[in-house]
Amino acid sequence: MKLKILLFSILCAAACAAGAQALPVPFVENGKTLDSTPTMTMYWAGHQSRAVLVLIPGGDGNLGIKPDTPDLKHPFYQTLKRLSSAELTSGKIDVAIFDSPYPLSPNQRYPSARGTSEHVKRIKSVVKYYKDKTRLPVWIMGHSNGGISLMEFVRHLQDERETNLISGMVVSSARNETRFSAPLDFPILFMDHKNNGCNVDSATIYGTYEKVKEISGSAVERAFITSGEAQSLNACVSGFHMYYKADEEVAKVLEDFLIRNTR
Repeated sequence: MKLKILLFSILCAAACAAGAQALPVPFVENGKTLDSTPTMTMYWAGHQSRAVLVLIPGGDGNLGIKPDTPDLKHPFYQTLKRLSSAELTSGKIDVAIFDSPYPLSPNQRYPSARGTSEHVKRIKSVVKYYKDKTRLPVWIMGHSNGGISLMEFVRHLQDERETNLISGMVVSSARNETRFSAPLDFPILFMDHKNNGCNVDSATIYGTYEKVKEISGSAVERAFITSGEAQSLNACVSGFHMYYKADEEVAKVLEDFLIRNTR
């Protein structure tokens, strides 16, 4: 009996681990290693996937993923993981979470480290890695402070005339300073929670959305999440801002937009 229990536990552990992979991405540019420290990512593979969604997290961007990290248990990341599960969604979207090896301006009012050449090129390395690994279109999503990373990365792609590296982007609960300019030749989704308790000026973000609609030649949409719950924690790291308990609605909004606009 003990042997059967042990065998069951081993098989169960293997099955659970199979759904998540902590993958180090070499920090390279044009085949040259720029830094020996890789960028860690958490990767969830979907089923007969149509696209890959790469998330640039908010906060200080340093999640502490290790090669042996089995999964990311925070509800926000588990919400995104649903996109790769055929039991919870169509499962046709791979998801990769970007983990900066260093905290990004944790003590500054404005996260200027998210605009450095190193940070932007790390994002680029990760996008190229998953594009090559999966042979699928890559979408990039910036949440909260990650909106600044998204803004700086897109600006870099525009300067280098490499916007074809990504197939679209998701601007999620982004900071007020998040701005985009032409050319924007890929689909864009602006997503936020109706009751976002963080310091986000809805009028400012709406103005950004309206401007992007005018200068983009592709689909630009806005989605408000209405489900979920608040939490008795800092409103910028919990509750509505992090789509707490709104997992089904968030996954549905993302899946619908990505599948409809992936070519």
